[in-house]
Amino acid sequence: MPHQTDYCILGAGIAGLSLADALAEHDLSSIIVEKETIGAGASGTPGGLVNPATGRRAKKTWKAEQCYEAISANLEKVQSHSNTSFYRNNGLLRPALLEKMAQKMKEQHENTTWPDGWCQWKSEGEIQEIHPGINCVDGGLWLPIGLTVDIGSYIKAYARYLENEEIKIICGEHPYPIAEDGYWLLELEETTIKANQLVFATGHTIATSPFWDWIPLENIKGQLAKFKKKRGSLSFSHSISSLGYIANLGEEDTFIQGSTYEHDFTHLNPDGEGESYLRKRLRRTLPQLEGHSKVIDQWAGVRTSTPNYKPILGIHPAYSNLHLFSGFGSKGLLLGKFLAEHYADHLINNIPLYPEVDINRFN
Repeated sequence: MPHQTDYCILGAGIAGLSLADALAEHDLSSIIVEKETIGAGASGTPGGLVNPATGRRAKKTWKAEQCYEAISANLEKVQSHSNTSFYRNNGLLRPALLEKMAQKMKEQHENTTWPDGWCQWKSEGEIQEIHPGINCVDGGLWLPIGLTVDIGSYIKAYARYLENEEIKIICGEHPYPIAEDGYWLLELEETTIKANQLVFATGHTIATSPFWDWIPLENIKGQLAKFKKKRGSLSFSHSISSLGYIANLGEEDTFIQGSTYEHDFTHLNPDGEGESYLRKRLRRTLPQLEGHSKVIDQWAGVRTSTPNYKPILGIHPAYSNLHLFSGFGSKGLLLGKFLAEHYADHLINNIPLYPEVDINRFN
């Protein structure tokens, strides 16, 4: 007999796991099918930030308060069921590297309503007090609420948590879904899944699916490098957002530098060009640290983005039980849990989708 479920979710990254969790909160069953291993795609990055001030001007992200509340609560929830520590509330420093950049960042900060204690403008001297030796021109931002996450470890812990909540996760399978009389059949090696609803949350491979080839997606390769200081310990505990980011996961002498943004790429592996690019960015921000650090590991993944840089949520125009939950780009960690709860609320309570993420913007 086939495994019967309300929802079959393709993809065991941040999007797929978050949506399965949100559906379970409404007493809906789901089975997650992953073609590789849990967090094998872009969601498996070894280090990332929960940063509500992004872009060159450090603009407040869309739905920042709701997104931050959702991911911080979920990190705490999953951490309470895991013996492995995978995130830190260690704050985030955003120094300006050019006078013009500082001016735009300060104007953006002054014209933005931030929750109390979230985001503070600091003078160049104050930035240097927080982090002596960092490159800074005319000031920058300090975000005490910035979180640093080992996303790969978080995803694995999240999957274990969901499995303990009786959500089945099947890895190493890549079935072709077949629509039959109002449900979906997925033939696996040892069983068959019969699902009332099917969700694609497969990241960049969605661009190759005939169901979604009409969606304007762009795949972007990103490389990260793990650096180790050759002698001594790191002199700072916070993370940094500047020409990419520096994720400090609390290890004595290592940190993560990310990320490249490769729109035209010919392979999915990390390479020497990626390392050179990351070193150049690190050198602009922390020249002394770059000169005394070596790369001990490198990682690459592919993110999927859309023309308005917002995710895509919604139902296929030809199949009323086929869904897309993708396009998170580099903001999957920040947006994933909040939008999973939003989409579950939309499906169950008919709450309208936010137009910025609604799939109908492409119809």
